[in-house]
Amino acid sequence: MNILVTNDDGYTEGMKALLEVAGKMGNAYALVPDRQRSAISSALTLHKALRLNKLDKNVHEFNGTPADAVVFATYSKEFDTPDLVLSGVNFGDNTGLSSIISSGTIGACWQAAIENIPSISFSKHNTNNNWRDKSAWGDLKQLKKHIGLVIKKLENDLNSDVFYNVNMPDDLSAPKILMTNNMQRQRFKTTVTKRFDPSSKAYFWITGTQPTVEAGTDFHEVTRNKNITITAVPLQMFKAVEVEEK
Repeated sequence: MNILVTNDDGYTEGMKALLEVAGKMGNAYALVPDRQRSAISSALTLHKALRLNKLDKNVHEFNGTPADAVVFATYSKEFDTPDLVLSGVNFGDNTGLSSIISSGTIGACWQAAIENIPSISFSKHNTNNNWRDKSAWGDLKQLKKHIGLVIKKLENDLNSDVFYNVNMPDDLSAPKILMTNNMQRQRFKTTVTKRFDPSSKAYFWITGTQPTVEAGTDFHEVTRNKNITITAVPLQMFKAVEVEEK
C-alpha cells in the first residue's frame, strides 16, 4: 500500500511520528508545506509554480498546501499514487465544526475524498504553543502507539466515501478511543483587532480566544476528559436527494 503523509504545519515531530507508523504499514512517504499553512482548508495553488525540495529519506517539502500535496502525489508521477492519505499530526486539536471546514490538515482529507482515496486526519491538543519545541509534543512513544491503535480500529472501515477526523489529548497515558459526531459548534471565539502602523494606517488581526466548553462534545472529551475522539465525515451528506414537490 502506498501511503501519503502530509499536514499543514510542515516538517514537525508530529509528522515524523505519523510517517514512522505509516512506514510499518506500507510504502510511506511525506510531502508537506514548506511553511505554516494552518486554516487554509482545501485551497489549491493554481496561480504559481510548485517547487519540490527533498529534506530527508521519503520526505519532501514544497510551496503548496496540504490539498495540493494530495493532488501532486496523485497526478505528478513524482511519487507512487497514494492508496491512503494520513494527514497530521496537527499541532493543536481540530475539534469542532469550524475545524472541519477550515483546517488545512483536514483539507487534505477533503481533497483525498474527491480523488477517491481513503484518508484520516490526526491532531493533538497541546498546552505548549511552541511546535518547534520537541517536548511540546509530549510522549512521542505514546503518540505513535495511539496512532497505530486508531488506524487498527478504522482499518476495516476505510473507504473513499468517508474520511475520519481524529483528535488526541495532550495526556496520552490512559485515553479511551471514542467514536463521536457530537462536535462543538465553534472551536474559537473570533476576535478582530484593529491596530495602526507607524504611518497611522489601520491594519487588522483575526484571532481566536477559548470558548465555553460544551459538555459531551468532542472538544470536551479531548480537553477535559483526556480521551481520543474519532469523527466520521461521510460524503453521503452531499449526494443528491429527491425533493418532494408540494
